[in-house]
Amino acid sequence: MENPYQLDFIQRLKLMLPAHISLADQLTEILEVSPDSAYRRIRGETAMSVDEAIKLCNHYKIPIAYFTDEIPGLVNFKYLPPDGKKETFYKHLQMVYNVSDALLNHEDRRIIYAAIDAPLFQHFAFEKLAAFKMHFWMHVIDGVEGFRDHYYMEDIDKEFLVLAKKIHETYMVIPSDEIWPEDIMMTTLKQIEYYWDADYFKKKDDALEILASLNDLIDHAENMAALSCKLRPGDKTKQQYAEFNLYQSDVLLGNNTVLTVGDNKITTYISHMTFSILATNSDLYARQTEAWLKSILSKSNLISGISEKNRAKYFKNLRKFIDATRERIQR
Repeated sequence: MENPYQLDFIQRLKLMLPAHISLADQLTEILEVSPDSAYRRIRGETAMSVDEAIKLCNHYKIPIAYFTDEIPGLVNFKYLPPDGKKETFYKHLQMVYNVSDALLNHEDRRIIYAAIDAPLFQHFAFEKLAAFKMHFWMHVIDGVEGFRDHYYMEDIDKEFLVLAKKIHETYMVIPSDEIWPEDIMMTTLKQIEYYWDADYFKKKDDALEILASLNDLIDHAENMAALSCKLRPGDKTKQQYAEFNLYQSDVLLGNNTVLTVGDNKITTYISHMTFSILATNSDLYARQTEAWLKSILSKSNLISGISEKNRAKYFKNLRKFIDATRERIQR
């Protein structure tokens, strides 16, 4: 008797494998069965044991719950375990790029981003700011060894900055709805102040240059909000880039929460351990997150395209936060 769960399990395994790899060959090797036995399992004629299913899940590094019906309140997340190595941090960037690049294959695509810090996509548009953020994440948060006693932008490998620019390029062509709180600059400003207080900056100008780059981000975001579309840094006129909707929220968000929508596929990403990401393809969790985001959006003020007075006031306040940190450093 055919087992619908087993057939669904097999179908999902097929979708995970490259086209040139035979699932039957894989089952033969991993389960140590004959080719005929492998084909019987693929057709559902022979029941797959729990031990065999677990062996396959362990081999492909996927939770067995991925192949079962969703259980409310139980969600499987994927993440990249930090290990204090530059190579792992690069893999983190590569993961972000792969996610955003994959969205380009979908005609109906969108990012919904509830932010507690300016989205990394926007940080990555400015090389000095991107370098500082990566330096802080690796040096302070992840404990990567090999950094010098003072901050040097040159300590960030060029390939990291090239990849950051590629991530920003994908962001430019994906429509997004972004929710920013009043204190969205505080995370980066606190990071700059931490380096300043810990004497990581060798000279004052290093800190001031990063603050100037942060100011550029604010100017750029305001220009995009005014036109409701994404722009390259320095552009002030509408180009053929994606839609950009910016909402100002007074609701405490807690962490960065991101939904990516590619046609009918929705994936949820949540920040943890400062820069790391928890990701899940759970449709139920995504729909509940989507409902929460829509609730936050309904309580937020749209400041892109309209509400010029509110938009100007919002960005003026953000610049005040930056000015306060600049004055503290210049004393």
